[in-house]
Amino acid sequence: MTKFKPALGLSNNHLQSILSSSGPRTFLEKRRAKQLLRLSERHIITTPQGVKLEGFLTSHTASSPKGLAIILHGWEGCADSLYVLSSGQKLLDAGYDVFRLNFRDHGDTHHLNPELFNSARLEEVAEAVKYLCAEFGGKHNVLCGYSLGGNFCLRVANIAKSEDIQLHQAIAICPVLHPQTTMAELSTGFPIYEQYFVAKWKRSLTKKLRHHPQLGYGRALKKLKTLDEMNLFFVDGYTHFSSRNDYFEDYSVIDDGLSQLAIPTTIITSEDDPMIPAGHLSHLHQSKWLSIDLQAKGGHCAFIKNWKFESWASERIAELAK
Repeated sequence: MTKFKPALGLSNNHLQSILSSSGPRTFLEKRRAKQLLRLSERHIITTPQGVKLEGFLTSHTASSPKGLAIILHGWEGCADSLYVLSSGQKLLDAGYDVFRLNFRDHGDTHHLNPELFNSARLEEVAEAVKYLCAEFGGKHNVLCGYSLGGNFCLRVANIAKSEDIQLHQAIAICPVLHPQTTMAELSTGFPIYEQYFVAKWKRSLTKKLRHHPQLGYGRALKKLKTLDEMNLFFVDGYTHFSSRNDYFEDYSVIDDGLSQLAIPTTIITSEDDPMIPAGHLSHLHQSKWLSIDLQAKGGHCAFIKNWKFESWASERIAELAK
């Protein structure tokens, strides 16, 4: 198994996590992904339930690509997040067509659907992946996801056979395993993470309200200061769940959450992830289809290997996608 070894000065898990989606990496990663971005075509997918999701397809220049690689971003990320661009370019280089999918209310898609995003909306993501595999798929279709996108990736992989989704492999990077624990880590850990997600979530919710003022939470939103307060307000008022715990358990993948896996699935994660405790890996359903690639270092969705801010995880994904 390939081991991740960060360059001198890049071992700190918080530094890794912050660099994964910000700072000087922004310019470098967009330049490295120039081909992925230049050749991309925007698509709007409409699911059987009428949900509209946006994404970007980059077709490989070869006449016979290996298949389709679909990439799912993390919470409050988007199809242009740096880690998505990094892995997308590597998969394109490896011979795949690449589709970068935006979740509802991520990227610039707040106008497409009247209801708010929540992490329990598995059906629409699964339907989008099913459509993409049928419409653009090939001999080997791979689903990749980071963080919350990794969680969706695992849940889609779990139902791929039963729902006749033509997926052949799934790779999840630092996936959310037990949402209640991750929210607790964000709320009580290194303060910059909660501040980051509160600010991004508020910006997204404000943007949503401009397109759909009937949602009517504008005055309340200004008073909400923490992730706990925001989750309590929005789960109670804008989902069908009776409590936050019920909501978090709905998209947990521990215990029997992956009991239906029937395609090769790999989890890449790190022991020093400040948001996803590695101890929960032992609570996953044991399956011949599931492999765990646990690294000592790497932070959350980072694995920055050198001072060029290149991602070991992106290379590892391309290596695994056979």
